[in-house]
This record gives sequence, C-alpha cells and structure tokens, in this order.
Amino acid sequence: MSANTTTQVLHLLAPLVALAAMAASHAVLCRLRPDAAILNLLVVAGFAGLGGLFAMELLARFAGQPLGGALVTMMLVDGPIYACLAYGYANFVNLGHASVRIRIYRELLDSPDGIPISKLQGRYDEAGMLSARLRRMLDAEDLAFDGVAYRLKKTRLLAISKVVFGLKKAVLGRQSEFTP
Repeated sequence: MSANTTTQVLHLLAPLVALAAMAASHAVLCRLRPDAAILNLLVVAGFAGLGGLFAMELLARFAGQPLGGALVTMMLVDGPIYACLAYGYANFVNLGHASVRIRIYRELLDSPDGIPISKLQGRYDEAGMLSARLRRMLDAEDLAFDGVAYRLKKTRLLAISKVVFGLKKAVLGRQSEFTP
C-alpha cells in the first residue's frame, strides 16, 4: 500500500477510532463512577475521543503525510466528522433527559414573564407524563388495558427497546441512567 493510500485510510478511520475511544472511555467511566453526572462523564469521554483523533493524525504523519497536511485534514475533515459522531452518541446516551429539558427551555423562552411552578408540575410531573405516554400507547393499540393491568398488544417496538436497552447496558453497565 502506498504512503498516500495509507494516510487516506487512516483519515477515513480517524473519526471512527475517536468515537470508539469516546464510547469505550464513557463505558469505563460510567462503571467507575456510577453516581457521577452522565453529562460530566460524556465531556471527559469526548476529550478521550479527541485523544484518539490526535493519535490517528500522528499515525498519518508517520505514514508519510506532511505535518501541515495532517493538521489541515484533522481540522477541516476529521475533527468535524468526529464532532458530529460524538454529538450523536451523546444524544443517544442523554435521550431520556434531553427531550423534556428542551421542551421546558422552549416554553420558558416563549414565556418571558416566567411559568408558575404549578403549571410546570402539572405538565411534567412523573404521573402526568406516565398517563400521557400510556394514553398514546393505548391510542396506537400497542397496549391493552383491562381496568386492572396494562398488557402488550403489539410487539412492534419490542425489538427497538431491546436494542436501546442492550446498548445502554453496554455503555452504562445498567439498563438505565435512572437505576443504580
């Protein structure tokens, strides 16, 4: 393989190696510090991913790419690709928290005089959110309710839930950021 081909392959793999470094370090950090804030651990893992990106750029340099070319490629191509992949990973991990927070931020932005706590509690309390989700699942005929208990009616989302919980367990060491 020529030096040019080798450096091209290294640059192709660099964002993926960086993402793998981020995910692996995040999984290790979650196991070492299960009580730490997930977001803080994601930031540290993101820097570990940057370390993986720099390591790949060094390999490209040693494979024959001039230093200036390796740095330009990293800043203009590999870095932004890694940033996009890291953003996607962070959103996957933080999915449960982010959607409610974003809605609350949006509502507060649209209400410059503020929103009374009672209104926020009425809309976002756990019981209300559970009721709304169960209603949507009943309306979609994913669940059945016999007056006493809910039961699965359709299993169309079961495969997706198994994948999501499997990935979360692989990363966090548990099925959810909410369970110890």
